[in-house]
Amino acid sequence: MIPQTFRERYSSLVDDEDAFLSSLQRLLPKSFRVNTLKSSADEIKARFAGYGIEIRQMPWYADAFVSADPDIGSTLEHFLGKIYAQELVSMIPPLIVRKELEKARFVLDGCAAPGSKTTQLAALMENRNTIVANDISYARIKALQFNLQKAGALNTIITNQDLRFFPNRQFDVILLDAPCSSEGIMRKNDKLFRTWNEKKIFGHSRLQKQLIVKAFDLLKEGGVMAYSTCTFAPEENEEVVGYLLSKRDAKIEKIELPGFKFSRGTTEWREKQYPSEVEQCCRVWPQHNDTGGFFVARITK
Repeated sequence: MIPQTFRERYSSLVDDEDAFLSSLQRLLPKSFRVNTLKSSADEIKARFAGYGIEIRQMPWYADAFVSADPDIGSTLEHFLGKIYAQELVSMIPPLIVRKELEKARFVLDGCAAPGSKTTQLAALMENRNTIVANDISYARIKALQFNLQKAGALNTIITNQDLRFFPNRQFDVILLDAPCSSEGIMRKNDKLFRTWNEKKIFGHSRLQKQLIVKAFDLLKEGGVMAYSTCTFAPEENEEVVGYLLSKRDAKIEKIELPGFKFSRGTTEWREKQYPSEVEQCCRVWPQHNDTGGFFVARITK
């Protein structure tokens, strides 16, 4: 049951309220990414055809697949780390900095656990150069370490720090997938409907503003950062990016991912005005690509 306050909150923001609310009540399709450190899309397609498991390749990312078959997680390929179970929208941040990863010597994944994006970064970098995978939670770092080992990611260093107090080092590329209210994963976990409230949004927004400024300060001149959340709340998305623009000389760049539908960032919300630049940020509504909800910004220094 979707809370009435949630419905009212986003009715004016989404382009099709009925389609949006309907999509949230459908289960999220199972998706995975081919781990190119150990396999290839062609090999996985051939192996799964042999199993009789139907998979569908995404037009916007050749290594991304969806399937209605619940046995994906029981395959030998999953056990050996040849595929990584990952939500489709979670794959976007590494992709929007893919070009820069080719030359990046030092990459920071600021809130890395459990490692979905970190292992994807390692694959895109072909295990070259260095990734620092940081997370504040020691308990979650156990999962991060396990997933890195399983994926064969060899170019990664794990750190256990509050990113706000991370040592002053400089990175060519930074991913900041910030802690958020997680509204966008409601299709995967409908219990979130029962615990949802606006107070969580405001608390996360305060933390995210601190994190994004710190992450930007860790970025080299000419570097690029992907800021992302899995929530619909403008307070955690455009407002956070707008806060960075008010504090630092940051630039927001246009994001393109052919075959994937994005919506522009909003510049108005509940009597608040955000900088016009935040229109370059991208929103992902679940009804447009049959995914979870997401927000992503490409920021350069």
